[in-house]
Amino acid sequence: MKASVPIFLSFLVGALVTVGFVRWNADGDAAALPAHAIRPAAVHVSAKPVRAQNERAKHQSSPTRTVASTSPALINIPKLDLRAKIGTTLDEGPAWWPVTGRPGGGDTIAIAGHRTTHTRPFYWLDRLRTGDAIYLRWRGRMYAYTVSGRRILSARDLHIADARGHEVLLLSACNPRGSSRQRIVVYALPRHA
Repeated sequence: MKASVPIFLSFLVGALVTVGFVRWNADGDAAALPAHAIRPAAVHVSAKPVRAQNERAKHQSSPTRTVASTSPALINIPKLDLRAKIGTTLDEGPAWWPVTGRPGGGDTIAIAGHRTTHTRPFYWLDRLRTGDAIYLRWRGRMYAYTVSGRRILSARDLHIADARGHEVLLLSACNPRGSSRQRIVVYALPRHA
């Protein structure tokens, strides 16, 4: 009986994430996530103390650098000439998926964006290729990622952002442009020095 409780809780969290994220407009792009659905501070709780993470970061040579800690979360994709704030609603640009990780946490990090409506930040997402660079600024640090692949998945695939046991960045948008039939998902791994 006790073994079924974690399974039930995992299923419940997955269902809530799916319901909160998979809402679609008539034009085929993902609808805005309600502001109360994503709270970055409450979304990801690291099991590692922040002090330990900071101490380890001081002694490692990594592709991260410190910037002002009060700065907003940003995404920078040089190949697409994209620099945008990562927010909590797709109407304003790229947005964090609810209940996914954040940079440096060792979890799956998922960011969605429109391709044809609102600010359409991921219009050219299909141009990314293996080896292209993606940079995220989160809580005063810059994190570098390298594109490792790209897939076109069914819109019914509800497990795009499942945990993988290591840090991976996912960028997702509707596919083809103007349709909600499928999702284009770009995968990127942390760049190590």
